[in-house]
Amino acid sequence: MTMFFLLGVLIGLSVLMGLLLVCGHPSIVRRLLPQKFTPGVPIVYRVQETSDHPVQDARQVYPAEKGESYYYVRNKYWRVEKVLQDGWIVARTALMEQYYLRRNDPNLRKASLLERLRYASRFPYA
Repeated sequence: MTMFFLLGVLIGLSVLMGLLLVCGHPSIVRRLLPQKFTPGVPIVYRVQETSDHPVQDARQVYPAEKGESYYYVRNKYWRVEKVLQDGWIVARTALMEQYYLRRNDPNLRKASLLERLRYASRFPYA
């Protein structure tokens, strides 16, 4: 009987966590699952760009006021190189460039498992 109770509690907690991740407010999810960036972790950084021709993987594409260019958001796939004690993260790009990012930057997040599998060639090697 106790075994069934423990199994029910574990299933209930996993369902609750799944619902919070899918439907929950981002601040609740951030508090429950803090993101710890360690060296070697693949990250995704969202960048807003402007050009005459949006790239193929562009999202949220909007034309400029007079229509001569486009504004769009694009994901960059990087890897954490170092985590500094003052809250900065050193990220490495596929072209071996370094970027300094704040740990609490809203455009920065860990890559999901699906992104790590789908875009494995875009992440630089550690």
